[in-house]
Amino acid sequence: MDLAKLVEIQTAFSREKFPRFWDVKDERDLALRLEYLTNALAGEVGEAANLVKKVVRSAVYGHGDVKLSDVRDALVEELTDVFIYTLTIAGLLGIDLEKAYFEKLEKNRRRF
Repeated sequence: MDLAKLVEIQTAFSREKFPRFWDVKDERDLALRLEYLTNALAGEVGEAANLVKKVVRSAVYGHGDVKLSDVRDALVEELTDVFIYTLTIAGLLGIDLEKAYFEKLEKNRRRF
């Protein structure tokens, strides 16, 4: 399944569950929706980072006994939340993530 289809599925789900969110009347409404989604995205990234921090604190610094295997399922869930918010933002802004990915990949190939 391509990314455009995933964006479509996630946007349809979000529109069904949160129809008022998608009632965007003007630039202000769009900015508020984008602010909410980017804050939610940052929160999910933070939750994933916190799990990794606990593993590093244990494995590298010897403080605690958290292993990656202990938090792997939770990390998968947090990363999936990150992906969901990314898909939702793409749907809100009409971004073709697959096209954008390959364009960025090409830029990175030239850069690195």
